[in-house]
Amino acid sequence: MKNIGIIGICGFAGQYLKRELLSCGYEVWGVDIVSNGDDVISADMLDPEQVNKIVEEKKPDVIFNLAGQASPGVSWDDPIKTMHINVDIAVNLIDALRKFSPKTRLILIGSANQYDMRNIPAGAISEDAPQLAESPYDVSKSAQESLVRILGKKYGLDIIMTRSFNHIGPGQKTGFVVTDYCQRIVNLEEGVSDTVEIRSLDSWRDFADVRDTVRAYRLLMEKGHTGEIYNVGSGNAYYIHDIVSTLIGLSEKASACVVLPPSQKENSSFPRLYSDNSKIHEHTGFTPEYRIEQTLKDVLEDYRRKGAAPLT
Repeated sequence: MKNIGIIGICGFAGQYLKRELLSCGYEVWGVDIVSNGDDVISADMLDPEQVNKIVEEKKPDVIFNLAGQASPGVSWDDPIKTMHINVDIAVNLIDALRKFSPKTRLILIGSANQYDMRNIPAGAISEDAPQLAESPYDVSKSAQESLVRILGKKYGLDIIMTRSFNHIGPGQKTGFVVTDYCQRIVNLEEGVSDTVEIRSLDSWRDFADVRDTVRAYRLLMEKGHTGEIYNVGSGNAYYIHDIVSTLIGLSEKASACVVLPPSQKENSSFPRLYSDNSKIHEHTGFTPEYRIEQTLKDVLEDYRRKGAAPLT
């Protein structure tokens, strides 16, 4: 497996995946809506003819599909666009692969948002856990997975699917809980604001370092089993209050002037859920390496380098 394509290569996870694969000696090219280098093809993957042309010319050993609309919040603003992007790109890829490169291994990235988070008992979420959509984004990812699964089976394609939990790291844009608090802290440190706005802290999330996440994707490419769905996460549940407290503790200015409300960790009404990584570990040997404290420090330092800016 030397000829590897990444759809969505210019995105947050796509850039990290590119580095991971290159560091392991693979030949990597990618596709994005706008090219930023000779190894990036500019194309609209919603256009079947463009997808067909790329697959026919490249005939990749492996394709990772990281392209899509990735925000549940944004999906409420334009549900139809979210469905088109997340479902149509995947189906266009399947159609192109069956016609021009049927031996290609496709790694399709799904979401842990597909799970019924509110009604699953506290603990590790296995791939057999019930699913329930709570946003148009969730619907789009479930539909993407279902369609790809049945089309892959019908045409005998080599497809591996993930349900990826939250992944964070340097380079991630605002609009997510960790990056938003990092930007608020930097704005405070640079005098743009005089406080850090505190929002709801009473929930649990599985946060993985993006560098661990893309290593998991590489291992699935190398050792994953065709037709399987794999959770990809840290295997730990982190309380948001603790996450924000850790970030504030990394800043002298924030520590001096920000007082968090009392922790409700012991009385939280939200279940303590996290990824069950047993299948991916059994099949590939994957185990997360980054500690959450290091990841948070790295993200905050990244935002310090960028400087003060309004939240988008």
